[in-house]
Amino acid sequence: MARRGHGEVRDSSVVAASIATVRNFAASVGLSPSASTFGYMFDFEGEDHRLPTSHETVEALKQLGSVLFDRDETTTASEARGDSSIPAAYTYFGQFVDHDITFDEGSGDMATLSAPDLKPLSSLAALSNSRTAHLDLDSVYDAPRAGDRMLLSTVTKLNGTTTPLLRPPGKADQNDLPREGRSEDPRTDRAARIGDPRNDENLIVSQLHVAFLKAHNALVAGGMNFEAARRAMRQRYQWIVLHDFLKQVSDETVLSDVVAYGPKFWKVEQPGKLFMPAEFAAAAYRFGHSMIRTRYDFNLNFPNATLSLLFTFTALTGQLGENLGLPTADTLPENWIIQWERILPTNAGKPQFARTIDARLTDFTFKLQDTFGKPEGEGNSNPEVVRVAPQLAIRNLLRGYLFGLPTGQAVARAMNITPLSGDAFLKALPNEEIRAKAIPFAERTPLWFYILAEAGDPAGAAGRHLGMVGSRIVVETFWNLIRHSEDSILQPGAKLDFDSFTLVDLINLAAKEDVQA
Repeated sequence: MARRGHGEVRDSSVVAASIATVRNFAASVGLSPSASTFGYMFDFEGEDHRLPTSHETVEALKQLGSVLFDRDETTTASEARGDSSIPAAYTYFGQFVDHDITFDEGSGDMATLSAPDLKPLSSLAALSNSRTAHLDLDSVYDAPRAGDRMLLSTVTKLNGTTTPLLRPPGKADQNDLPREGRSEDPRTDRAARIGDPRNDENLIVSQLHVAFLKAHNALVAGGMNFEAARRAMRQRYQWIVLHDFLKQVSDETVLSDVVAYGPKFWKVEQPGKLFMPAEFAAAAYRFGHSMIRTRYDFNLNFPNATLSLLFTFTALTGQLGENLGLPTADTLPENWIIQWERILPTNAGKPQFARTIDARLTDFTFKLQDTFGKPEGEGNSNPEVVRVAPQLAIRNLLRGYLFGLPTGQAVARAMNITPLSGDAFLKALPNEEIRAKAIPFAERTPLWFYILAEAGDPAGAAGRHLGMVGSRIVVETFWNLIRHSEDSILQPGAKLDFDSFTLVDLINLAAKEDVQA
C-alpha cells in the first residue's frame, strides 16, 4: 500500500483527512474540538522590521538553509560529541506539545513554498490552526475509550529468544496506540485512532503518546474516574511544560521572571483574545529541529537506531516494518517498544542527550525521504519542489518569509534587548560556511535562524538552551496558553493533587500499567 513520507505527511491532505476523521469521532461521543487563529505577538509599522520582499531574498534563504547541517554529529549513538545536557526524550516531548497546540493546514505545501514569485502573506486571517491553542491534551482525549480507561493496542508478538527480536524487559502487551484494521485506503490502513495522527509519525513520539494513555489508565486504576483522571493528567501535563520542559530549554532568568510575574510583552487578558503567535509557531518553537539526532539508543535491540527506522515503524509514515520485508504486523512489533531510561534519566544511569540548540540540523533533515527510501519531491515536475522538499531548514526559512515574520533584530529591540547583528551575529555562528551564506542577513535576520544563532552563541547560551529572545517568545506563549486552558494550573485558586510532576514522573506513572499487567 502507498504510504507518505515525513514532510509530505505534514503538508498533505492525508493529515487533514485524518484529523477530520478524528473530529467526526469526537463529535459522536460529545466532544467538540475547535480550531483557533494565528496572529502576531508584536505590532510593527512599515516594512523595515522584516526581510525585504524580493526574489533575491528567497534565493538567499534557500542558499542559507542548504548549509545549516551538522558536520560534527557522530555516527554511533553511544558517543556524545556536540551533545547538549538535555535528555533526548525532551526533543520528542516538544514535538508532542507542538502537535497538541498547532497545525497550520494552509502554508506548508511544497507548491506554495517553491513558487518562484513567493511573497509574504498580506494577512494571516486566511490561515487556520486546526488544533486548540490550549494545553488540554485534546490530542490524547479525542480518542476511543472503554468506560474510564483509554484504549491501547496489543503489540505484535515475535516470540524471539535473542536480540534483535526480544521484547524489552518489564513491558506488557498493551504498548501500542489504538489502531484501525487493515485497509486498502492509506489514510485508514492501521491508522492510529488518536486526536492528532501526527503523533504516529515517528516511533518516539508515538510511544510518548502511548505513555500518556497508560498514565491516564494508571490514575484510573488508582481509583479515579475518567473526568478526574483527565483533569489530573491535564494539570500534570501543564506542570511538565512550565516547570520541567521549559527549565530544560529556556533561559533560567526569563523563565523565573515569567513564572513569578507573568508575561511582559504578550499579555492576553481574556480567553477569547487568545491566538497562536506566528513568531512562536513559525519560528521560535522550531528550535527543536536543531536538537534532533540521526541515531538513537532506542532499546536493547536497537541501541543505534537510525531516525529513518523510527519513521518506518509507525503507520502514518511507514508500514510497521512490512515495507522492509519483515513479517506481517497489524500493530507495533514487540521488539520496538521503547526503553525510556536510554533517553531520559528514569534511573541512576546516564541517558542519551539531544544535540545542542544552535544553527545546525542533523543530516537526516536534509535528506527527508518517503517510506521507500526515495527523496521527498522526487519525480515532481517542478524542479524547485525537488530542490526544497527534502530540506527542512529551507522549508522553515521560506515559511517564516511567507508568514511575514519580523526579523530577530526587530524583536530583540522590541524587547529592549541589544540585538545580535553585523560581525557579532556572524561570530555567533558555528562555522565559516554558514557565516558566508548568512552575510546577506547579518543586519536583518530571519527570526527562526536568529533564535538558533542566539542560542548557539559561544558568548551567550552556547547551545545549552535558548537565548533571551527565543526564551521570551517561547515562555510567554506557553504561559498564556496554560493560563487560558481548561483545568489550568495558573488559574487563581487552582487545586492540585501533586506538588511537582516531571516527564520522568509521567513515564514512571505509565510504567505502573506494565507492572499491573
